[in-house]
Amino acid sequence: MALGRIITPRAQRLRRSLAGLLALALALVATGPVAAWSPDEFFSRCENDCAFSLFAGDYIEDSLNDMLLMRPPPTGWDFTDEDQFVGLAFSRRTRLYARHFTFEPEFGVGQRYGRQDVTEVWGALFLRYQGLPWDAYLPTTFAVSTGLNWASEISETERERARDGKGDNLMHYLAPEVTFALPDAPDSQLFFRIHHRSGVFGLVNDAHGGAHYGTIGLRIWF
Repeated sequence: MALGRIITPRAQRLRRSLAGLLALALALVATGPVAAWSPDEFFSRCENDCAFSLFAGDYIEDSLNDMLLMRPPPTGWDFTDEDQFVGLAFSRRTRLYARHFTFEPEFGVGQRYGRQDVTEVWGALFLRYQGLPWDAYLPTTFAVSTGLNWASEISETERERARDGKGDNLMHYLAPEVTFALPDAPDSQLFFRIHHRSGVFGLVNDAHGGAHYGTIGLRIWF
């Protein structure tokens, strides 16, 4: 079956949005800050640019297309209390680009429990926007990631979403999130993240649907 026949118009719009985010990231890298950030700095001494994040939440039955394009508010999503996820991640932020953007490499490990019993590990690069007009009252940031997620096994839930009945251990990792903090404690952030792994409409290992959770977490910068 041709790829164009598989991908729906909504999926095509989502792919174009991801391509736009990638183009923005490349443009920011091209302009760069005054002092360029090197990947070697990920292993350097932390100076308020390192963070640990702990987050957990319930499985969402809706497809990502429906969540983002048809029923955006979380209150409209179909959560299930029979399937949960808890994750722990370490990340670092780069220097500021264009006064509003940072890149954040992240490595994490998580566990699904309940209906699924699967361990996940992932590595991702987040693009974060900050410096909103209301930050003096409620510091807020928005971020989205691209990366790879490996699962210890392919659950029956993922097989059902895969369309080919197989799925794959290795998939793409997409994690849109929004963070909030208090003005006098900006290094302690409460965040909401969609923890999502999938095959990006068959582009990664010919897989399609994967698994995703609506999670709430706490991030501490140090």
